[in-house]
Amino acid sequence: MYFPRKVKWTFFVVTTLFSLVQPLSANHTSINDTAIEMIHVGLILDAQSWVGKIVDSCISMAISDFYSRNHHYQTKLVVHTRDSGGDPLLLLSQALVFLENFKSDAIIVAENSAGVKILVELGSRVKIPIISLFATGQSLSSFEYPHLIQIGEDESSRAKTIAAIVEAFSWRSAILIYEDNDSARPILSNVTGFHLDQHVALLTSSTDEEIVQQLVKLMSLQMTVYVVHMSPILASRHFLNAKQLGMMAQGYAWITTDMITNFMNSMDPSVFESMQGVVGFKPHIPASKELHKFAIRWRSKNLNENKNLEEMEMNVYGIWGYDMVWAVATAAERVMTRHPHILHQETRLSMNFTTIRSSESGLVFMDELLQSRFEGISGGFQLTNGRLIPKEIEIVNVFKGERIIGVIWPGGTMNIPKGWSLRGKRLRIGVPVTNQFRELISVVHDLQTNDINVTGFCVDVFKEAVQRLDYEVHYDFIPFEDANGLMAGSYDDLILQNYDAVVGDITIISRRFAYVDFTQPFTDLGIGVVVPKINNDIWIFLKHLCGDLWITAAAFFIFTGVVIWFIERPINEEFQGSPSKQIGMIF
Repeated sequence: MYFPRKVKWTFFVVTTLFSLVQPLSANHTSINDTAIEMIHVGLILDAQSWVGKIVDSCISMAISDFYSRNHHYQTKLVVHTRDSGGDPLLLLSQALVFLENFKSDAIIVAENSAGVKILVELGSRVKIPIISLFATGQSLSSFEYPHLIQIGEDESSRAKTIAAIVEAFSWRSAILIYEDNDSARPILSNVTGFHLDQHVALLTSSTDEEIVQQLVKLMSLQMTVYVVHMSPILASRHFLNAKQLGMMAQGYAWITTDMITNFMNSMDPSVFESMQGVVGFKPHIPASKELHKFAIRWRSKNLNENKNLEEMEMNVYGIWGYDMVWAVATAAERVMTRHPHILHQETRLSMNFTTIRSSESGLVFMDELLQSRFEGISGGFQLTNGRLIPKEIEIVNVFKGERIIGVIWPGGTMNIPKGWSLRGKRLRIGVPVTNQFRELISVVHDLQTNDINVTGFCVDVFKEAVQRLDYEVHYDFIPFEDANGLMAGSYDDLILQNYDAVVGDITIISRRFAYVDFTQPFTDLGIGVVVPKINNDIWIFLKHLCGDLWITAAAFFIFTGVVIWFIERPINEEFQGSPSKQIGMIF
């Protein structure tokens, strides 16, 4: 192609300038990149679980929100996400891979498994913060593990909450059903404030047959208050089987800990339906405008990326993960400001099978994290002895959704379960079929529903007495009638039938004591006299005294006086003298 000379020079100048400008632009970017200190943080979660998906999305939003507000910061978190698949061994493997490839500053773990305990030991060796969004079941003190940060209830707080619920409903004791693993088992040693009648351990690998076998054993006991402390997966199968066995009916009480209650929104609808009437507790997240706006943004952002999240509600672990990222990012900036030389120092820890890279700023980083104080979307964020413990607990009642106020118990009743029940057959209560005193006892057959309605004062007294017992009594009223609906015999025949008790207008007669025991009489009919009404004359009481009665009374007076005169005359001068005087003395 032909170019004029002038055009050639122009093209040369432009290309030369462009070639000079391009390195300058690239050099500017590199300057900005080197000016920002990258803080490498590992995130290990189960990418296929609801919690893993929610935590991952919330942490991603936290980083974006934090640096959009603090774009002038000299540090920036770089989160490296690893999928553990819920396997404790894979969790440790992913942690080692991360520590081998990066100068690690912290690791966030968003799952509750046995591998967390070993990961905490590893964190103590490499001296970097290990942040667990799930409170580990074991008692891990901040003194023994100074690099561990835990979020959520510890076993001692859980036990106190359970004791408060048991005491509030005046139950004598409860039965604990827990998952036999390192996360749930430690609650046994922390049970205080109430009597633990029995405890049942279920394995994560327990089959439905094994779960049913344990539940059938519990049904044979008289205690009907159960505390369930296990993972949501095992709890789902547990409540489905309990529903099929009729243990989610009236008279039973079920309490779930936050291990289950925190995940209720992510449970299958069939599981949620089987848990109707369950009372649980979980950390209370105070409502705020910031939390409301974040929840709206979270849903709108993630519905486009993951259609499966459409049925999910914001989880407490996602909220805690969001605030924890803000705390980590703030602490990293303070370390950069106050101790800039430490961030560039790196150490290598040689182990038997690998070499781990770690930052020398671990201790300083941990100190800055422990001093974090700010108002997050979860409320006031403050770590105490390496743990973020919720300040308030929220009591949740499962009834067509989650309820916070008011309690509906299994069976859809508002009557508080007694907590103790008579097991075996239902009591057969015989009732007389008579039309003499319907106010006392009345038996009516409903031809449309084929139900038998037994009412009356005697029935009311019986029901009130049963209600005041400390245990549940199940009974059925059995009318004493023949095929024609008439009373099948006398009252003596009624008490000789094969009933557990008889309720009705039954008179206490001595001959009946040989066959039955009577309650104390609760009706006093007494004996009355009916007389015609007479006028209201003041002297009416004298009309019943006839003449013979007056003569007899006078004779008794005279006789009494003569006897006294006869006794006193020999020794008493006042009874001596003329006959008229003595007669006067007699009268």
